[in-house]
Parts: sequence; structure tokens; C-alpha cells
Amino acid sequence: MSGDSLEPSPVLTEQRDSSPLQHQQQELVRQESPAITPSESDQYDPEQVYERAPLVTRSYSQESTISTDSAPPPYEYYPPAKTIFGRAYNWLRQIPRIRRHQAIRLPTLPIHRSHHGSHTDSLSSASIDSIASSAYPATCCSYFLHAVSSNLPSTPRLVLPAGIARFRSFLICMSLAALVIFAFLLYCSIYFAPAALSAPVLPDQTTDTAARFLSLNVFMRPPGITNNWSDYKDERLDYIMRYVLPDYDVIAFQEIFGFGTRRKDKLIQQARMIGYNHHVESPRHYPWELGADGGLLILSRFPIRASNVIEFPRGIHSDWFSFKGAIHALIELNATRSVHLYTTHAQASYTAWATSSQGEVEVRLSQFSELHQLIRNTAEHDNVPMVLMGDFSVDSRVHDGRPLDEPSTSSSKEYSMMKKVLSGVGIDSAELDAKMRSRLFSDTWRIGDLTDALYDHYKYHPVTFGDVVSNSDGQLVPAETVLTEAEQLMTVQSLDYILWDQSRSSVVVRDARVQKFLVQNNDRLNDQEKKDLPFSQVSGNSSHLGTDIISSN
Repeated sequence: MSGDSLEPSPVLTEQRDSSPLQHQQQELVRQESPAITPSESDQYDPEQVYERAPLVTRSYSQESTISTDSAPPPYEYYPPAKTIFGRAYNWLRQIPRIRRHQAIRLPTLPIHRSHHGSHTDSLSSASIDSIASSAYPATCCSYFLHAVSSNLPSTPRLVLPAGIARFRSFLICMSLAALVIFAFLLYCSIYFAPAALSAPVLPDQTTDTAARFLSLNVFMRPPGITNNWSDYKDERLDYIMRYVLPDYDVIAFQEIFGFGTRRKDKLIQQARMIGYNHHVESPRHYPWELGADGGLLILSRFPIRASNVIEFPRGIHSDWFSFKGAIHALIELNATRSVHLYTTHAQASYTAWATSSQGEVEVRLSQFSELHQLIRNTAEHDNVPMVLMGDFSVDSRVHDGRPLDEPSTSSSKEYSMMKKVLSGVGIDSAELDAKMRSRLFSDTWRIGDLTDALYDHYKYHPVTFGDVVSNSDGQLVPAETVLTEAEQLMTVQSLDYILWDQSRSSVVVRDARVQKFLVQNNDRLNDQEKKDLPFSQVSGNSSHLGTDIISSN
């Protein structure tokens, strides 16, 4: 090497732009680096030069990348980011849109400080810390982070090909969309698909005398749907599993939805642990189908020898978002006695004060016609008794201005049409105020003698929704206000039924009655436990629930 001064690096002369940080580093090097005399250049050693004037690292990486385009500049030349999102944005900006030239990698050496006092850096500790802290603010974890990162292998840099790099924004968006879709599908597989069930614990039950059947609308709609501030779904579910399940042999549930929740699976699993080894439920649906399941479930301690499920066409109003339908179970009471059990939840009414629109009535009657076809397809060729239980959403009471607490012995027009359609007789178009001149919903196969077990027991239509009670002053007040919607209070409707065919007399329905499931009437709770419960009864939609006993002849 000659005695002339060191020539600047050709790579650095080609760099058109330099950052303030780089100027500061070069100025410090010029101030503190000793001049090289011709005599010293004869023994020039590159290692000694780096020892006297070490380069200051801008980051904890071992090398820097400089694009010959200077567009965009490397990550180190951007203003320091103080959040993880800012650092990610700076990292994305260093990827070139069109890579016309190969990047130049400049080696940088870390500063090795002496702990024995035999050697000191040419740059002071304060100047080094000030430069480093300008890009990376010091925190309590900086030392440990640097110690860990320095011992880790260097992370390879991703260099996108030129043909792909120009579409980097699109690729980033597609990657994020794929991540969101994957997380969504994972959530659906957990909260929308049926859960695995454990093996039965108790043997199947048989009976030669009687079995207790229950129809219960639990009013547990999908998450986020409530009438008031809260409908206490989880608390009421725990109450049902503890105080309702043990008392019955077969239960037909309505509005126990499995859409976006595990409540239905929790109920089925708990029921299995106490002997309900068999169940039939509405098909599950996923969010992309734009509708929840029908919310139907049959639990049975007796074997279910056959089952069927149907779904009605989409309803109207809010019912359009639920695939309502009906389910059937052939339940074997013993080796010689069985029963066809059907349950359904028909189109609800969304008009105030116990009235129904013409469209709602027509939808319900069409659903009852499909239920009749299900009964025909499953029970036409045998003489097995049949029982229909559920929330039919048809008010059988006549509201003619009588006091709210006075029983209604007369039947409404829609109730009469419902029984005709279910039996297969059909209705005249004049009954529905239709313009066509023909008989509607009639069928050649008919149910012999469809009987309302609740009306047969009470001799009037009992209230199952919007009931009233008398307070201490003798005034009528709503029986339930926590779960029931405000405009549905005190509407005194009869919407739930237990219907059976008396012409098939191998089993009969006896002692059908309404069970209110009031918390205050539960003898298994003490006064403090009753007070702590946030609800007064297990359901608000069908505040009074039908029960019956089926016994063999």
C-alpha cells in the first residue's frame, strides 16, 4: 500500500443518499480515528484499522442491505418505529416493487468492549449508547433481548422474485384473508359442529306401566339474541339439568339452538350421564348458510328405533334466519309397546297483542301440512300410537274482551284450521280468506281422532304464554317479566299442545297438564337459593309448559 491517504470505498461513492445517522457515525469516526502516516501504512493491517475505528452497528443484525436503486431504501434508514405495527410497516417498505439490480450487502462488525481495561474503543460508550438509543429506545429488557438475539442464528431475508414483488400488496391482502378464513373455519368447527359424546353410563329403560313425557320450550336462542338485558341462558340451562331432567323419561325441547354455542351439546352430554342414552335433534347449520338450526331436540331414556327430520321452507320475518322443521322418533317403551313422537316449532307471530297477520297464518298452515306428510310417511303402515308435542305458535284462546284471568272454553279459528290440516282433512279457501275456490292442504290419508290432551284435561285452553297473576292488592300483573318481551306481557295465549290419536289405543295419554316450573315452588331450593336466582321460571317464551303421562292399556 502506498503512502497516500486511504481512497474511499467505491461502493460508498455510488451511494447518492445517506441518512443523518450515517453522517453522525462518519463524523465520529473522522474525529476519533488517528491519521495513518506513510510509515504506518507499510505495516497496514485491516484488522488494526477496524480495531482503532470500529463501525457502529445501527441494529442488532450482522449485515445491512443497500439497494443500488435507493428506492426504497433499507429498513435501517427509515425513521425508528416505536410500535410493532410501525416496525412491520417499515419492514414491508423495504421490499422493492421491481428489483432491477442486485442488492449490495455491506458487512458490519459489532463493537467489542474490553472489560479488563487493556483496550478501549475509539468511540466513547456514551456516544455509542446515544446512537443506538436513537433507533432503539432502551427498555428494561433490552440487554436480555440483545443477549438472546445475538446467540440465535441469523434470520434469512426473503427476496421476492421481480414478477411477484410487483403484486406484493395483493399478496399481503390475500395472506391476511386466508388467515381470517382459517380462523373462521376453526371457530365453526368448534362451535357449530356437533360435539363428541361419551358412552352411556346407565342401561336403557323399559316400562310396562307408564312413562313421563314433557314438552319444553327453553327459550335459548343463539348468542347475542335476547328480549331484555339478559335472558340468563347458562343459569337456566344449569337449572334445567339439575331440577328438570331427573323427573322425566322423554323430553321434547324447542328453541335449544346449537348455532354458535355449546349449550345444546352440554345438555345432551349431561342428560346422557343420567340415563338419556338416545336423542334426535335438528340438523346443525353454519354461518354461510345464513340461518340457524331449528332448535329441536328429543331426549329419551327408552331406545329410539327410528328417527326422521324435516325442514320447512324459510319462514318470514325473523324466522327466515332459522331452519325450522319437525323431528320424529319411534320410541320403544317395551318389547311390545312403542310410540311415534313428533315435535315441532312453527312460524312465530311478530305482531303485538296476540294477533297474527294473514302471511303468518298461511306460513304456519303450510308447515302443518308438511308435518302431516311426515306423519303419513312414518306411521301410515302401522298401528303404533302417535303423539304430537311442541310450540305450534297458534293461539287457541278467543280474545273477545273477557277478563284476562277468565278461562277460554271456545277455540279460535286458526286453532280449528290447524287441527284440520294436521289431520289431513284440509280447509276451505273461504276459511283462509283466499281467492281460490278449492280445498287447501287436504290429503287422502287422515289421522283418525286427533285429540288435544290439555283441553281434554282442563276443559278449556290453558295459558302457556304471557300469563297473569294477582298481586297483594288484587290487581292483575305479569307472571314473568325477566324473559318475556315487554309488548308480549299479559297477552294470555295458549301456544303449546299435546295432541294424540285416540283411534290407536294400545297406549293412552292421561293426566296431561301445564307445569309452570316456578322457582318459588321448587322444594329442593332454600329461601336464599331462590332469592339468588336471577329468573322466576325456566322459560319466558312458553312460560307454562305441558307435561303428560303415557301409560299402557
